[in-house]
Amino acid sequence: MGRKLLLTLAAALALATIVSCVRLEPIGDGEAARRVAFVCRNGVSMSVWSAAYFNRLAADRGLRERALARASTSSYEAVPLRMRFALALDGFRLDGYVPRVIGAEDARGALVVVIDDAELPAEARSSAAAVEVWQGFPPMREQYFPSRAALKVRVEELVDRFEHPSAGRE
Repeated sequence: MGRKLLLTLAAALALATIVSCVRLEPIGDGEAARRVAFVCRNGVSMSVWSAAYFNRLAADRGLRERALARASTSSYEAVPLRMRFALALDGFRLDGYVPRVIGAEDARGALVVVIDDAELPAEARSSAAAVEVWQGFPPMREQYFPSRAALKVRVEELVDRFEHPSAGRE
């Protein structure tokens, strides 16, 4: 067997082991009281991780808000294996998630969080209740852990705002 095939098999085995040992939370497109749409360029890394982490925190705190992940451009048909593995390490599973470009329906009445160099389509921008732009993150596909750490801080701050809506407003 070739070295590349062995590495692929080892990664698949490691992922299967993690999946069987860790409580995985789904990353889905559920219609729950969603109010946040995270958008990154490809919809396969930063927006996916941010939505999954937001949903975990919101559920843990008893909030009804939920998030979804979207892309600004149509460049991937599926989340790459490396990212699936990284998400599994963090306890997230994709549950049929497929990267899609954000549309007006996704953004309608939502807070849309645009991450780094994503370009929000005009129809989504006009449907959003509000748009925030988060910048300055290392690319997740190359620097997963530093990117995750930076996103973690921002997502936690956002969940805190939903949990305490009057805090900071005087």
